[in-house]
Amino acid sequence: MTKPAPTVALCAALPLPEAAEPPALIHLLPAGEIRTVDGRGPYRVPDVAALIARSLPAGARLPLDENHATDLAAPRGEAAPARGWITALHARADGIWGEVDWTGSGRALIADRAYRHISPAIRADAAGNVIEVLRASLVNLPNLRGLAALHQEQSMDFVDKMRKALGLADEAGEDAILAAAAAVVGQVSAHSAQIA
Repeated sequence: MTKPAPTVALCAALPLPEAAEPPALIHLLPAGEIRTVDGRGPYRVPDVAALIARSLPAGARLPLDENHATDLAAPRGEAAPARGWITALHARADGIWGEVDWTGSGRALIADRAYRHISPAIRADAAGNVIEVLRASLVNLPNLRGLAALHQEQSMDFVDKMRKALGLADEAGEDAILAAAAAVVGQVSAHSAQIA
């Protein structure tokens, strides 16, 4: 009996920034179970290191196009220009992020607010294991759940700094960060009350 071939899924994500400058990093896959609005999946990434190595071998770049043109328009002989190139993938506590080298036309689309979302094209096996990120696309209809809005990518360094300042582990989530910050505020308030 032959094993079913991996399938390609086009999965829209959360909003692009309102800022005129495009983000340097885009959130491509969330950590944990990956759910979609249209009910496909759920998907999961069982081996992040293997997925990154397979998706972006040394020297490779992944195209960032519009409306999945590489998958939908190019096979019909229509244009599918890149609006940016994903040049590196990074694993973080909240999933997989991609560094983007935007083209001039991609920057113009972001400045014009022509698109609000990003959508990865992924390869998954029959069990729903994501084995490769193939490319990504600028879109306006979100489907993939659990990704950070792209305008939040600039704040990720701040979140990492907060974890360190509060003495939390790298995988500490938002609730743990807020609880630790509240505890510090409580200690400061109690100390201030003693001094007064």
